[in-house]
Amino acid sequence: MDTRNQAACAWAGLVGVALILVALLLAGYIPAPRADATAAEIATFYRDGTFTIRLGLLIGLVGTAGWAALVSVVWVQLNRIEGPRPVMAALQAVAGVTCYVLLTLFIVLLAAAAFRPERAPESTQLLHDIGWFMAFLAAIPFVLQALATGAAILGDHSPQPAYPRWLGYLGLWVALLLAPGDVLLFFHTGPFAYDGLISYWIPLLGFGGWMAALSWGALQAARAESRESASETAPIAEAQA
Repeated sequence: MDTRNQAACAWAGLVGVALILVALLLAGYIPAPRADATAAEIATFYRDGTFTIRLGLLIGLVGTAGWAALVSVVWVQLNRIEGPRPVMAALQAVAGVTCYVLLTLFIVLLAAAAFRPERAPESTQLLHDIGWFMAFLAAIPFVLQALATGAAILGDHSPQPAYPRWLGYLGLWVALLLAPGDVLLFFHTGPFAYDGLISYWIPLLGFGGWMAALSWGALQAARAESRESASETAPIAEAQA
């Protein structure tokens, strides 16, 4: 079986992580603008860094394609693990597509804020807040995807599991770390604010690290499937020879 498409999607996930990191750094979103910043301060942020913000967001938009590719290859591999009733694989795919939409809207809304930096500060702040909410307030789809992926990996009891078990536990742990992000709606300062430790730094590093680890796991699974397929077809080829 040719698994080159699976490997390509896994590599795209790794590249996507790197591009998104570069994008956030270039645009000035690491560290994040303060959640308690005034409309004038947010408007100044977009007015002073218009070009680099636009460039960073464009790179980030390209990087999100890696997420779509990763969701696809993980669905294929989890479907193989679960067999004829791949419930967790389906949940992973549905949640993953939702996450892809949210990540795209996150970037598009921030890009809209940077598109006309001369507009009223309150309008810029509104676009910035809504964009930020897309990635960090809307944590539930990300939690569901991590849970479904972790459960499917841990449910693989075959002699040669597609993914290492530690990757399943990592998914469950990441789900736990992402869940508190939903409460950022009630805070403008402190660790639960959208620039704080619990609602920003932990989800950012946790999700990014998990995306990289899952991409690596998908790549290893694709290579293992290719070797398995080659070993199965070799005796047939020898017999025909």
